[in-house]
Amino acid sequence: MGCIFRCLPLLLSPFFSSQMYFYAAYVFQEAGIPEDKIPYVVIGTGSCELITSVTCNMIIDYAGRRPLLLGGYIFMAAWAIVFMVALSQQTQISWMPYLSMACIFAYILSFGIGPAGVTGVLPTEVFDQMSRPAAYMICGSLLWFNLFVVGTAFPFIVKSLAHFCYIPFLVVCVCTALYVWFFLPETKGKSFLEISEEFGKRNFKTKTRGGFYKGPEEIKTTSL
Repeated sequence: MGCIFRCLPLLLSPFFSSQMYFYAAYVFQEAGIPEDKIPYVVIGTGSCELITSVTCNMIIDYAGRRPLLLGGYIFMAAWAIVFMVALSQQTQISWMPYLSMACIFAYILSFGIGPAGVTGVLPTEVFDQMSRPAAYMICGSLLWFNLFVVGTAFPFIVKSLAHFCYIPFLVVCVCTALYVWFFLPETKGKSFLEISEEFGKRNFKTKTRGGFYKGPEEIKTTSL
């Protein structure tokens, strides 16, 4: 069960990006995009994530889970900073609304090619068969609660922070990138025991015993 709490920050963090879809039209309107163009731009954001998700599935076994996660969150943090700068300057510079739109697309591209694809695969690799149902139950419940909180709080965040409304999401991206860098091992091509041992080395700086975990030798869903 320890892996559940180690991985919760990583599994929950992508849903802080869901405000892009809850309030896409509102975000583009605040960014200065003409109202008659907003529906087409929203369609473009969905198309971007579809393309990047397919791309992520194609390269995830080649690039590895950790680099995609780390790079995705770093780029998301960078685009959030540029987006806030563009919002603050859009009344002074005529082309800033287009930069804001480009930042949103880049943010979604970074999210789709990294966290969006990897976090769907990661739970099956870091949890053994005995703890996997409990892990999915806990993570699933917290994910839906997170969606509710983000969807409810985002309008108030925009109202209170104005041009700096992406600071909370910037903080989440930076913290998650640091978590991946310091605590999450690469899981590509490794067994659960190897991943668990690597977790122990990274989190507690001690070498775990290879034979400590004892689970069922074989679990079958139906009799043969």
